[in-house]
Amino acid sequence: MSLLNKLNTFLASQQIFYVKLHNLHWYVVGSSFFTLHAKFEELYDQTATIVDDVAERILALKGNPIGSIRKALEASSISELDDSKISGQEAVKILLEDVKSINEESKEIRSLAAEAGDGVTEDQFNNYVGAYEKLIWMLEAYLE
Repeated sequence: MSLLNKLNTFLASQQIFYVKLHNLHWYVVGSSFFTLHAKFEELYDQTATIVDDVAERILALKGNPIGSIRKALEASSISELDDSKISGQEAVKILLEDVKSINEESKEIRSLAAEAGDGVTEDQFNNYVGAYEKLIWMLEAYLE
């Protein structure tokens, strides 16, 4: 898969992740509500920035970023979540699986960018990998 195609897949995943984080933010219930409600908001704010940065990187590389939810759903590596109450533990488990998937995409893009000699994209995704690995550690610690 080309670097631009993989960037668009990543962008689609981020767009669906953004919506999913809102879903978790709204529907999480239980004793960890206050903690998780705030954390999900923090994460969807970060994801909004990533969506914009990746779309702009695609444009800088003369590509066409996915801009519709329909196309994002078709291309995303993660799925939507139903609109229903969810326990904190279950929400974190779902989030952890998505973050692991997104981190793997980030590593693939970092490698493709390195092969293409695109240091800007490689640096951008190296930063994402570091942030996602930290988040994975934190989510796993939460679940222990």
